[in-house]
Amino acid sequence: MQKHKLSLFEKLSFGLAGMGQNIVYNLVITLVMFYYTDVALIKPEVVASIMFFTRLWDAINDPLMGMIVDKTKTRFGKLRPYLMAVPIPLAIFTILTFAVPNMSESIRVLYAIISYNLWSMTYTVSDIPYWGMSVAITDNPKERLHLVTMVRIFCNVGMAIGILVPPILINSLGGSTVENVAGNSQAYLYTAMIIGIIGSALFALAGFFTKERVHQVSTETPKFRILAKNKPLLVLQTSRILGSFRMVIATAGLYFANKNLADPTQYTILGGILIAAMIFSMFFAPLCVRLWGKKLSYNYSLILGFVAHAVLFIVGYENLIFVFGLLFISGISLGINDVVVYSIVGDTVDYLEHKTGQRAEGMVFSLNTFTTILQSALGLAFIGIVLSLVGYQGDVLEQTPLAYQGIFSLLSLFPAIACLLSLIPMYFYKFTTQEHEQILAELHP
Repeated sequence: MQKHKLSLFEKLSFGLAGMGQNIVYNLVITLVMFYYTDVALIKPEVVASIMFFTRLWDAINDPLMGMIVDKTKTRFGKLRPYLMAVPIPLAIFTILTFAVPNMSESIRVLYAIISYNLWSMTYTVSDIPYWGMSVAITDNPKERLHLVTMVRIFCNVGMAIGILVPPILINSLGGSTVENVAGNSQAYLYTAMIIGIIGSALFALAGFFTKERVHQVSTETPKFRILAKNKPLLVLQTSRILGSFRMVIATAGLYFANKNLADPTQYTILGGILIAAMIFSMFFAPLCVRLWGKKLSYNYSLILGFVAHAVLFIVGYENLIFVFGLLFISGISLGINDVVVYSIVGDTVDYLEHKTGQRAEGMVFSLNTFTTILQSALGLAFIGIVLSLVGYQGDVLEQTPLAYQGIFSLLSLFPAIACLLSLIPMYFYKFTTQEHEQILAELHP
């Protein structure tokens, strides 16, 4: 089994599926808050509450989805059935999220709560089986690392499309990301239709053109409490939670471009540079792992990110060339970090199986998804709180000096602090590459 080589077609199918999923995810995560505050005209503090409690609930139901996945037994496996079933609902709820009716504020808020919750739960059904498949598709560690690296590159191409293309579509369809666009809300709806359908169609490739090869040896169904025995996973997720404020810089960048720079086209440049750096860094992320191992590669990426954001906060944003250069460095740190995180999570599936005799891809990756969602819940809620505290007004272009500084801090100061906080738990991470190789040798002699 360890010598099994994945075909290029299967790798591409899995990678393109990840790209499609990230197109949809980043469309919603990046634009939905701005859509609520500046198009649906919901107060920032209310939006902050919607973001936080919706994402918190979604984070809570992730483990439930993980347990459901691990209990699933079909002729297609325990992961593929969900990957085949979820694309159509994902497209539908993506579209509905950007269809807030032009009615009273209470109706708009209620609709936002319901539609955003439905989208979030549907996304959970797509995400946990997808990343579980990255481990079940092969138990060859080198193949896994290469697969995850390739998939994260595709995912970041999807992120680029999901972040950069929608504003262009919105403007071309008659909307504006600077002025009050409540009267042009159809531009957002049509954009969600285009992006939602294309992204979901690509995601369907994972369900129909991949195969589960690594199966549970024990007949006992894993219970969620066994994750308490997966110390490497718990340490990693604690680190990621402490870095939450860094993971919403795309949303912060949207406010920064539209308000501080008063030029929405700068967001395309800003986001493009950040994502290009992430994709570029992923090509040499495996080299970093070979040189330093996964723990040090993860830590070095955080240190690099801290330096970039801290310097940005100190020098300000008068010189945009300098700003873009620092964001490129930040993107490199994010790209390396991204590959290493998913590689480590996959390794901890083997760690847990070796320790307990039970293989639980669903629950392991549900905890990773839980953290990702909790990151966005905390990060987006924090953005809403800061905007409210500094007196942000979504329906006007000119803001107060305090509001401008608050928006800029979301792109500089707070991500720098988040990088430092993320380093603290990694002192307790002790799972080495050598230990993982020994575990694999014992599990699959």
